[in-house]
Amino acid sequence: MNLIVSKGKKAVAYLSAIDPVLYLILFFCLAGLLRNLLALAYHGFDYSTVATKVFVAMSVIYFAQIILILLRERNAWVVSALQAFFCFYVYEDFTVLPLANVVKMIFGGSLSSLDYGWIYFINMVLISAMFSFELLKTYLIYVLTAPLPSRKKKQKNEAAAEQI
Repeated sequence: MNLIVSKGKKAVAYLSAIDPVLYLILFFCLAGLLRNLLALAYHGFDYSTVATKVFVAMSVIYFAQIILILLRERNAWVVSALQAFFCFYVYEDFTVLPLANVVKMIFGGSLSSLDYGWIYFINMVLISAMFSFELLKTYLIYVLTAPLPSRKKKQKNEAAAEQI
């Protein structure tokens, strides 16, 4: 019983060391993973279609980010940068896409009265904002997934400071 409690305390301590901003990123990554898995279920898994290949690729990217962030692996930013490149050039499945959809739902009624030029402009602004958020997410993952200093190094530093 004590072993389970000690492992539970270690797990809680490990998870509490993850920055809260990374939990927000994890939430959006989880939403993106679920969105792509639902799209796969809706369209069917026919790997000969481009849509299925894109949904599988984005699901793998989101899943890899979730795992690497939970492991506090600093190389998670590489997967995020790959997603930014993929979203910009192939398919617009940005991490903050759910927020863009909420904005479109809120202002959707007023968009119907606008002409095509304004609707195109608003869509380009949203895509630019989502790409900027994607780059910000990549930067935050890089900065906030720095490994925690080990206790051995900390003890060595304290011992060296005492000797001076």
